[in-house]
Amino acid sequence: MKKEGARVVGVYTSHGFIEADVIVLATGTALPELCKPLGFDVLVAPSPSILIRMKSKEKLIHTLISNSKFEARQLTDTTLIAAEDYMDESEENGPDAIGKRAFEILRRHLKGGETLELEGIKVGMRPMPEDGYPIVGFHDRIKGLYLAVMHSAITLAPVISSVASNEIIDNVQMKELESCRLSRFSFPDRT
Repeated sequence: MKKEGARVVGVYTSHGFIEADVIVLATGTALPELCKPLGFDVLVAPSPSILIRMKSKEKLIHTLISNSKFEARQLTDTTLIAAEDYMDESEENGPDAIGKRAFEILRRHLKGGETLELEGIKVGMRPMPEDGYPIVGFHDRIKGLYLAVMHSAITLAPVISSVASNEIIDNVQMKELESCRLSRFSFPDRT
């Protein structure tokens, strides 16, 4: 990013510099590192999650299911994804063991689950703001810089992008995002 005074004016890319009136940083766990050169800290830490990818013969889930047994959603008509909390790297509680247990729970408890096939188990890093709540909005002191980071981005993306686009395009402060501002954290300016 390029900053002139108290305003961002563009970004450097592999294809050169792109001038911009507004830069939206929605970069997940990379957000803190990208903000450091601008002179401020964002309290976001990576939080590991186990992602279980499965193949289905037909669409089994029509919304997000989150209950005491599992959390899962349909990515495509033939692909499901489930998420589980990361514990450690032990044989009993490592990603593979937890992923396989979650897969078996889905096979048993999801209508049509017996047709599921396990495709893969991975650990993904979710961006977790220090207080657990989204950070969304323009920076108070750097004009043209808009931040959007949250743990639940995959489920909140449609509503956040709609409300954020109103703020960016129409230059209005949306009441729905008042509690999501970076200004709720107080830290010294490093500029």
